[in-house]
Order: sequence, then structure tokens, then C-alpha cells
Amino acid sequence: PIVLGLPVFKMAAAGRVLLRNSFAPARYVLALEPDLQRFTFDGNVSIAGRVQKSTSTITLHARELAISSASFSTSEKKQVNATQIKHNLKENTVEFVFPEALPEGEGTLSIPYVGQLNNQMAGFYRSGYTDINGNKKIMASTQFEPLDCRRALPCVDEPAEKAVFSVTMTVPAQLTAFSNMPELECTLLANGKKRIKFMDSPKMSSYLLAFCVGEFDFVQRLSEHGVLIRVYTPPGKAEQGLFALDCAYKSLDYFDDFFGSPYPLPKLDMVAIPEFAMGAMENWGLVTYREVDLLIDPTKASPQQRQRVCTVVAHELAHQWFGNLVTMAWWDDLWLNEGFATFMQNLATDLIFPDWAMWEQFGVDILAGALGLDALRSSHPIQVPIAHAEEVEQVFDSISYLKGASVNRMLFTVLGPDAFKAGLQLYMQRHKYGNTETHDLWTALGEASKRDVRALMASWTEQMGYPLVTVTDVTEADGKTTLKLSQQWFLADGSKGDERLWTIPMVTAVAGQAPSTEQIPFCSTKTFEVTVPATRAWIKLNADQTIPIRVAYTPDLLRRLADGIRDKSLPPADRAGVLLDAYALAKAGHYDPVVVAELLAAFVNEDNATVWGALATVLTGLDKILMGSGHAVYAPFADFAAKLTSPAISAVGWTSQATDGHRGKLLRASLIALAGRFSKDPQTLAEARRRFDAVVANPTDAAACPAEYKAIVYQIVLKAGGVVEYDQLMKVFEALQDNVERKQVMLALGSASDPALQTRTLEWATSGAVKLQDFFYPLMALSAASQSGLESVWQYFQKHFTRLHTMVSTASPSLFDAVIGAACGGFASTAKADEVKKFFDEHPLPANQRRIAQILETIRVNAAFMDRIAASKTGDPAFWAKL
Repeated sequence: PIVLGLPVFKMAAAGRVLLRNSFAPARYVLALEPDLQRFTFDGNVSIAGRVQKSTSTITLHARELAISSASFSTSEKKQVNATQIKHNLKENTVEFVFPEALPEGEGTLSIPYVGQLNNQMAGFYRSGYTDINGNKKIMASTQFEPLDCRRALPCVDEPAEKAVFSVTMTVPAQLTAFSNMPELECTLLANGKKRIKFMDSPKMSSYLLAFCVGEFDFVQRLSEHGVLIRVYTPPGKAEQGLFALDCAYKSLDYFDDFFGSPYPLPKLDMVAIPEFAMGAMENWGLVTYREVDLLIDPTKASPQQRQRVCTVVAHELAHQWFGNLVTMAWWDDLWLNEGFATFMQNLATDLIFPDWAMWEQFGVDILAGALGLDALRSSHPIQVPIAHAEEVEQVFDSISYLKGASVNRMLFTVLGPDAFKAGLQLYMQRHKYGNTETHDLWTALGEASKRDVRALMASWTEQMGYPLVTVTDVTEADGKTTLKLSQQWFLADGSKGDERLWTIPMVTAVAGQAPSTEQIPFCSTKTFEVTVPATRAWIKLNADQTIPIRVAYTPDLLRRLADGIRDKSLPPADRAGVLLDAYALAKAGHYDPVVVAELLAAFVNEDNATVWGALATVLTGLDKILMGSGHAVYAPFADFAAKLTSPAISAVGWTSQATDGHRGKLLRASLIALAGRFSKDPQTLAEARRRFDAVVANPTDAAACPAEYKAIVYQIVLKAGGVVEYDQLMKVFEALQDNVERKQVMLALGSASDPALQTRTLEWATSGAVKLQDFFYPLMALSAASQSGLESVWQYFQKHFTRLHTMVSTASPSLFDAVIGAACGGFASTAKADEVKKFFDEHPLPANQRRIAQILETIRVNAAFMDRIAASKTGDPAFWAKL
């Protein structure tokens, strides 16, 4: 009989809730036969393992699997059939009850079952695509991290329970199927199918198992170290895999050498999946990607897309070591996977494309993202306590990825490249094919560097937040300048936190001298001092933005830094860092908003793409806060922003130049976006209209409008246009086959000002006409474009809440996180915060509660900042006119 049972769990150390089992799997022999018409699959798994203590029950993870029988074979070849199968739908487990105790020793549990090829981009799931003849087709692929291997087979779905996987797949003979390992044998069957058996995998965690079935073309290349690398693409698009293939070719051998441990598998496949919830997934030997994060059309690709593909490929390949070869013991150390992969993606991309200035960009992209989230009280430590595994869904966020990468960069700077590399090589050698916790990494790095790494890093990974370092006094004597400093917990709302402290390595620089990283002082007390060579020019703390902190300067030091910004003697990463720190400090009430305004005015001669990225962050942030306030200062602020950006736009122009390079194109895109947002110059609209008309006339003509600002052109025209332009853009969408180009349209539709068109966008995005992986893009674009757009999304979200949530109810919570962010993340008033809170109190979402808390906190921070702007000189329209 099949009955519902009770949860069978144990509480492990540190409160971890794990399966309670006397059976330890060692090898899974899995046979699968997917049915791409009925959206089901037949499965059979034989799990060889050891009964560690005599028991009459075995419990495994299982979700959405129909299991009606199971048997256990002992080492003596005795077969015992399960008499009860108890499914626990809440805990996603299945318990097999046997009529007698299973003896200690080796044995095999065999389970036939049937599963669903769902459309939720989780587990073993289906994706729709159009083949080269225009026919609609279905393929199947997997996404198991963190907790969805259990949707494909009964297993112990926990990262520490590593095992060997042997996979056999029976598929239609005309289709391609592959898994983590190469084919061992392939047999054609009489029924028009073929059976493919793959080589045994290494010992690995269940979430890294993967398989795909469908139609593919591929390109391939043998690495210098002898690994066959393939990029699988949709049919007819093989050439679009060449860029990613080159990135993988260069990254894989680099990581071999850097980690001192060769990639252990004979092949590396990278596959473009038509429907994919994440950006990519590092399955060992079979990395899966969103199409837009793997495929590059060399005739159309923007610099943003090239950079995205290279960094994503490098990120996933770094995981082949950090995550796959050595895996965190439990989800509370997720950052060991994601923080290191994010850091290593920068290291590898900088090696492959040194002219992209990846470390200069790091502070504006990765560090800034980390500091933004980690200043909230609703943040969490890097090493976040996880009791139930389901809680990990909420920490695939900027803390695990971006703050993790930021503290790794800090450690890289402090230890130096050689000691850092030696420590990682020791870590890999010591723990390969095993599981670790953070202290294992600190031990290896400490041994290699002869430093107490745990003492340095504990304050950064074990507690939430980061410090604000304030300069309290400056004195000069004997050719030296001494800065008295204090540290406190920085909180976005300006409130006072507890007295927690950090061990801060303070990297400093003065005008005319490169920052020194040879003897970095460490500061772990409430107050401390640093000494630099005497100068009347600028002094920069946290030089090159290498440490995750904010710095508050005295008025005199700020004035000197502003001079360094004007004459550009302050390096680009530091120019951006000073501005972003000042903006955060003004929002928190540590600076008067006037400080930010006057700093903005100092960038009048700016010509660096990374710095303009920071300027865009601040100008757009202010615009969104002021836009919804109804305050008289909004119009003069917008005029100031237009005046600030005008010289740079005039210098760069709209037309691509042979001398642009990667960063020149990024700069032009940033400036045109700002012009579209703030400029009242009719020439801006006229130029955008000219390029828009060219795209409408021939949507597939790559020369009509450069890819780096095509979405911006759409936005500018749609913002000023109406139904005619909207319909033209929809026809462009229908004519396009490239997902990147379609995404450009989706990101522009929200710019329509007409409420009826806003409603059309919302209804179209949620009608099923847009892939589930993409439907939130038009919502995000609409809410970001205007106050009326934001309000439209919020009202639509409330009215259609049940339907929207049902669309992704069993998919990754990150999808609905994005929808929630689009619906209410842009508000900046206390009244709206109360309204949003009331709605979610009445419509609780446990899987999204951390994201909701962060949004509510951010709304209140922005509301308080608006009050500070109004109470300051910045609240006087004349202030901005004179600036």
C-alpha cells in the first residue's frame, strides 16, 4: 500500500536538518526514458550502498515521482520487497518500509518510478524551441541545484552525500543525448530509439548530475591539456558557440594551472538551453546556460553581451573546482561555491581580455552590489545559518555571490597573488572529491601565507554587514600625514547598530603615488590611525576599492578628492568609489545631500566608461526617488543631469568609431541612456527616431542600430511616441529569432507613457506569449521607466497576484523575487512601504520573505532620503540651477 508518512529527519551539528538514514548510497545506476510528447519519463534507479546499522526502513528525497514498488538486495543476494511506501509531500521524502530488518553491510535498493517533464525549469524539465524549419519542438534538460535532483530520481539530495552516478538514457534515435560523462556505448533499438550508456561519473554531489535530450549542433576544440570542449547550440547556430568556446578554451587550462589540480573529466560540454531559470549551472562536465549567456552572433553582439558571456563561462568553469571537485558540506557555506566563482570569473576574464579593465569595473558592479544589499538590516552573513535546506533558495543573492567575491578580492590583495594561489592549491589537493567548511579554506590559506587568515576573515564572513570608516582628524608632522579613524557598523537607514568591529586591512594612496600593498596595516579596534606621506593634494582610503567598506572624509579631504576628480588625477576606480560612497552616506544621513550634488558637478570632464557607470547609478537613483515625490526640485535636477552629461555625449557621439574598443562602446551606451532619460535636446529624439525607423524597416539589419544601445533607442522613441511606435516595436519582436534582440524589445516596451499601452505590456508579458524565463523583463522595464509605470505594475500585481504566483509556484523562488521587485521595489514613500507591507502580510510568501523584507527596508531608506533632500539646500530648485 502507498500511504502518507511522517518526516524522517535528524538534527545535525549547527541545527542542520538532514535525512536520518542508516543507508549510505555509494553508486546510483540510473536508467531514464523520457517521453517528449506526453511530458513524462520512466525511471529506474539501483542504489548501491551500505547499511550502516540494521534497519527496516530507508528514507530518500523524492518530489513529484510516482513510486509504487521497491526492493532491496543484500550482499547475500537476498531480495526483500518493500511492504509500505510512505510519501511525505511537505518534506519531499519517500520512506520504504521492509517486512524485516535489513542486515548491516553492502546492498542495493532498486526503485522503478515515473516522473514529470515539467515546465517550471526545475528538475528534469522540458523546453520549447523552434527548429531551423520553423517547427515547434520540445527538448528536455535538468536544473538540480539546490534541491531538485529529487524530481528526477529518489536519492539523498544533500551536498555532503557524494556518490558515483552511472546514467543510461533511452531516447528517439534522431535525437542527441548527453550527460556529465562521455558515452560508453550506444545501442540502436528496434522501436526507433537508441540506448546510450555513459561512463561512471566521479564521486560528486547529487545537484551536479545532469542530462539533456534534443536536437543540437556543436563546435569543439581540444584544450592544451587534452580536454575536449564542446559548445552545443540550437540547430543552425553552431557559429554562435565559437566565442564561448574560445573563452572556455582559455579559462579551463588557466584554472588547471591556477588551482594546481587538473580538470579531472575527459570532456567539458556547454549547452544552450531554450528555457532556463538561472544564468547558467555548473553541472560537472555538462554546463547548462541560458541561450543569451552562451551564444554570441559575431555580426550583432554588443560589448555588454560579450562581457556577460565571457564572465559567465569563466564563472561556471571555476565551479568545476570550487563546488564540484571540492564541495561545501552544507548550504550555509554556499559562498564557498559562488563567492569564489564570482571572484575567479574576474581573474580569468581579465587575463583573456586585459583591455576590458575588469578590476576597474569590479568596484562599480560587484562591490557596489554587495555593499548595497549588505547595508540593510534584512541582509545576512556570508556564512548564513541554514537549518532546512529549502532556506538556501533565499541566499542565492548578492551576499553569497558579490560580497563573497569582494572579500576574496580583499584576501587576494592582503595575502598577495602567490600565497593566495598556493593556499588554494593546497586546499584543492587536500579536499578533492570531498566536502569542506569555510575553516578548511582558512586553514589552507593560513598555512600557505603564514598568516592567521581565520582571525582576519571571521569578522567579514561570520557577521552581517560591513564598517563605515570615518576620518575624525588629520594632522601633519615630520613629512607625514596622520589620519585618525573610527569604525562603526554602516546601516543604510543611518541608524546605530551594535558595537561589532571588523579587522580592516587599510590600503591607502596619495596623489602622485601608486597605492602600496606591501605592508598593509590591519585595524581591528574602534579607533585607529594610519599614516601616509604628507601632501596637500588628495588622500584616498581604500585605494582601488579593494576592501568592502564605506569611507567618510572630512570636508577638506573631500574637497581635495573633488579636485582629483576634476583633473582626473584620481584613478577611475577611486573616482567612482568616492561618488558611490558619498551617495550611500548621504542616503544614510552621514552627509548632507549637498555633498553628493557638489561631487557630481566635479565630474564635468569625465570620459571613463566605468566612472560613467557609477554616475549613471547615482543620477538614475536620484531621478527615481525625486520622480515619484512630486517635489518642485525634480525638474531642475533633471536639467542639471542633462547639463552634466551633455559635454561627454557631444564628445562621444552616436556613431561608432574604429578606435572605440570595448570600453568606448560601453561609454557611448551609458551616455545615450542618460541622454534618453534627461535630455530635452530635440536632436536626441531625432537621432533615436532615425535609427528606430531603420530597425523597423529591416529588423535583422545589424548595421541599422548598434547593439550596445539598441534597447535605449527603442525606449527613447516609445517614451515620446504612442500606439503606432508600440505596434511597430511589437512587429520587430515577432520578426526576430535571436533571444538577445528579443530581450532588447522586452526591456523597452515599458517605456510607453500611455496607460493603455502599459496595460497591454502587462497582459502580453503574462499571457504565455513570453517564455516563463523572461516574462518579468517587461514588468521590470515598465516599473523602472516612470512613476506611472511603477504604479501600473503594482496595481496589476495585486489584482492578478494568484495567477502570477501560480505561473512559477514550483519554479525557483528567484523568478517570483524578480516579479516582486518589479512590482514594488521602486517606491520611495513611507505610505507606499506601509501599503506594500499590508499586502504581503495578507498574502504571505515564505519562500520570498527575505526579498520582501529587503524591498520594504529599501523603500523606507529612500523615503527618508527624500525627506533629507527636501530639508537641505538640495530641496531648493535654485540650488540645482546654480550648480
